[in-house]
Amino acid sequence: MTVSKDRYLKTFYSATQNLGYKAINSDFTFEIKGYEETYLLVKQAPWPDLTPQGEIEVVMPLGTTRWQPQQVKPAQQGPITLMETMKNRVSSTLLSLIADGGTFDATIYEGTPQNYLRKKFIWDCFMQLDPIDRDWENRSQILQFSGTLFYHYYGEVYEGNSKDYRAGDTKSRAVGNGGPTPSSHYRPVKQDRAPRHSNQYIAR
Repeated sequence: MTVSKDRYLKTFYSATQNLGYKAINSDFTFEIKGYEETYLLVKQAPWPDLTPQGEIEVVMPLGTTRWQPQQVKPAQQGPITLMETMKNRVSSTLLSLIADGGTFDATIYEGTPQNYLRKKFIWDCFMQLDPIDRDWENRSQILQFSGTLFYHYYGEVYEGNSKDYRAGDTKSRAVGNGGPTPSSHYRPVKQDRAPRHSNQYIAR
């Protein structure tokens, strides 16, 4: 095992500290517009980001090739899990969503709706959930709905109201941000309302 010089190792520590503390996977909430109280029941949800859909192979002379990215992929999907209550809250919400047209808009917070570092908007979402298998022998697990969330994300990122979403103390260094978080240049037509059509976004 190599023993490195203390001063050399300290440079890696300092550089890592300057980038900020690492994000914790569990520290998020998922809020459905019109059903805001359900954010306490969504156990798992996708965290959206924009990336190219794939690669394009470009042929060059002498049989060589290079890569070029495809268009970004705003239509995305990911796993979602909701915890049911004895008041049948999740089942009632699912039926109401279908009655309202089957789609909804949602906000994903890094933190909670009350204290968060940043939030992202997703549009025209719908859930395809698997049937629940209830079992008399399963006395150690709560009732959960699991399936796939289909949604559209166009890069909206809004800065939060707190630097420490766990306590709401904006002076705390617990989060340890290493600098301002770059925000997207894309904005919905209105921050709190989906555009008339899902592709009506403007760049500023």
